[in-house]
Amino acid sequence: MAREAENPTPGPIARSLRLIRQMGWSDIGFLCTAVALLFVGLVRQLLGYPPNRPLALLMFFGLFVFAVWYVITAVRRRQRLAFFSEAINKAPSAFALYDDLDRLIAWNDMYETVHPGAFRQLSPPFTYEQLVRTSLAKTLSGRELDEELERRLRSHREATGVPVDRQGSDGRWLRVLKARTESGANVGVGIDVTELYEATAQADREHARFRGVAETLPVGIWHYDADGRTLFVNHKLLALFGLSDAGELDGVCAPDYLSRNVEGYQSGDWSANRYELGNLTIRGKDGSSCHVILYTSKLPKGVAGGSETIMSFVDVTALKDAERRIEYLALRDMLTGARNRAAFMDAVARAADTATHSRPCWLLAMDLDGFKPVNDRYGHAAGDILLRVLTDRIQKARPANSRLYRVGGDEFSLVVEGASRTEAEEIANAILTVTREPFRLDHGQVFVNMTIGIAAMPFDTSVPETVQRYADLALYAGKQVGGGTYVFFAPELAERNLEEHILTLDLGRALADNEFSMVYQPVFDRETRTVVAAEALLRWTNRRTGQSVPTADFVRTAEHVRLITGIDFWVLNHNARLVSAWQARGVAVPLVMVNMSPPTLEDPDFLPRLDEILRQYPAIRGRLCMELTEGVAVKDRRKLSQTFRELESRGIRTAIDDFGTGQTSVTLLRDLPVDFIKIDRSYIEGIEDDTQAMAIVSTILNLGRKLDVRVIAEGVETNAQLDALEEAGCELIQGYLWGRPTSAAEIEAMVGGQTTADAEAGDPDAVQEPMAAVIRRASDRLP
Repeated sequence: MAREAENPTPGPIARSLRLIRQMGWSDIGFLCTAVALLFVGLVRQLLGYPPNRPLALLMFFGLFVFAVWYVITAVRRRQRLAFFSEAINKAPSAFALYDDLDRLIAWNDMYETVHPGAFRQLSPPFTYEQLVRTSLAKTLSGRELDEELERRLRSHREATGVPVDRQGSDGRWLRVLKARTESGANVGVGIDVTELYEATAQADREHARFRGVAETLPVGIWHYDADGRTLFVNHKLLALFGLSDAGELDGVCAPDYLSRNVEGYQSGDWSANRYELGNLTIRGKDGSSCHVILYTSKLPKGVAGGSETIMSFVDVTALKDAERRIEYLALRDMLTGARNRAAFMDAVARAADTATHSRPCWLLAMDLDGFKPVNDRYGHAAGDILLRVLTDRIQKARPANSRLYRVGGDEFSLVVEGASRTEAEEIANAILTVTREPFRLDHGQVFVNMTIGIAAMPFDTSVPETVQRYADLALYAGKQVGGGTYVFFAPELAERNLEEHILTLDLGRALADNEFSMVYQPVFDRETRTVVAAEALLRWTNRRTGQSVPTADFVRTAEHVRLITGIDFWVLNHNARLVSAWQARGVAVPLVMVNMSPPTLEDPDFLPRLDEILRQYPAIRGRLCMELTEGVAVKDRRKLSQTFRELESRGIRTAIDDFGTGQTSVTLLRDLPVDFIKIDRSYIEGIEDDTQAMAIVSTILNLGRKLDVRVIAEGVETNAQLDALEEAGCELIQGYLWGRPTSAAEIEAMVGGQTTADAEAGDPDAVQEPMAAVIRRASDRLP
């Protein structure tokens, strides 16, 4: 009843008026003509006029014409209606037309799909209420059905033209627009917007996925529009800026905020903000700070509808701290905390560029006196404590315009800038004073002293390497007078033969601090290209200077100052450990050839010390060969022969190096129990063209075969030399052609394919068959 009151059914007169308004001109004309003719006929009949045939014909003709015109008009109207009906039916939208009594009078196929099954249950004419109730009854019932029906009917009656989205029972979405015509009809159009809803849902899912990813990333993300208004920030960005909530950025212009709170940020200059590690520092609202890398991306205008920016802030605070730590460690001595040698070299180089006569730079080279006995007596741990305490004392005694460096085991340097000679002297005295104070160790008090050499830039020189050498010369001059003092460099010091004395000090330290290293040059079997031996070559990089010292130079000095025996036994111990380690891992250990100096062989403790090494490393028996140059071997042949026989009895092989350069080469082989001879490289250099050299080499090879001595050709560098040696019958080859000096690990890799059983035979002849893997590795190393 309430619905009827709201929408009363029109009366007959109202319906007639609506019908007249809906008539076309053809309908009105035909109706008026018919009424007029009927009226004329009726009047004549009532008035009693006699029949008038012509008038009747005229009226009939007029009625006929109007009837034809009306039919033609009706046909055209029906055609237009058919076109209209077909167009509506083919439209991709649902269409329905309800009359003023709310009866469905026109619809298309899609409208039937909106109400599945309802049209089969109802017989036209039916109302909108009947249709909707039938449709809803398939999925709803009771109160839910009544409420939904009431909502639909209200929207249908109002017909405001405002679109309403509605989801059908099949899950599809329809956007419905309804409007009333002047005649009271209700026109409804429904557009399928399911794809729009799916696209929107997909966009929502992508947005949620983006937010989920953005929130889990360890990167701060800030998305803002062309006006700097924030569109999105993640929690990481809030944490970087010390913010508790994204609302704190409401009304904030992002670029302006960054300019105020990010040190180093340059608005609009993306390249300046992007690449350098930690070049930007965020000062957070909560007082925190962090180093970041900033990556900026501009969104295309077609995508965002306007210029938008996404900034990513990568927190590199930990990396920056690690970078500082690495830089600190790279320039610091781990034991004492003082700056190390690398930092010292940089400091001297910088000082050389800035030192002037008005602001000179003083270099104080310092070396402890009596430190080695502390290490030997109390151990290295006690020595480390002493060095740390000494460093702390010097740091407190030095002025602010100086820096302390530890450049060696017990060697320190002080670089003082902008001081006078008197001030440099006062600094040296202060350091000597704190050094002479007793050092309290766990075992009691110990005393050491310090010797200091002083040189100045630019007074003495402006070359960094030279000023270091001058300071070392002054230091050694102080050592010569007993130490415990300081000496300024003077030109006459450079004229003395002090370089060898400085090298002597460095050699002693190198031996104590294990500064030496070894490389190995392989000896190949020419036919199989397998490694049968490796010559151990000593190398030394002076830690004080950071430079590699030629072997011949430091060996000559070591022999002169009687340090060579200690160095030789360092070499023996090092290679004994290496051979033992190889054997323990199952490596086919090659013969290791080490060079021995005459003072070592003549040392009365040589054989006892060798026996101790053999007891500790028995694996070297049969795998170690000692080399001696021919020039040395001819000096005391009788004593050397006895030493060689002692070595032979201990399983140590022997070799004569540089064979062919002495005066008694042939008799040397007769008197000494030698296993190998190495042809001097001077004969190998011209063997391919020099017939005399070829004859000498062939003679040495024949002599070796007759005396059962293996012959090694060293210094083989070309294929022509190799071909000549093959023609002469040389079996063992050493030289850059097949193998340069290399590490022990490389030698191990080269012999990796040989068997341990063959190696343990102790004879290079045991390796007869080429090992495929070894040949491959050896071939890879060929030029």
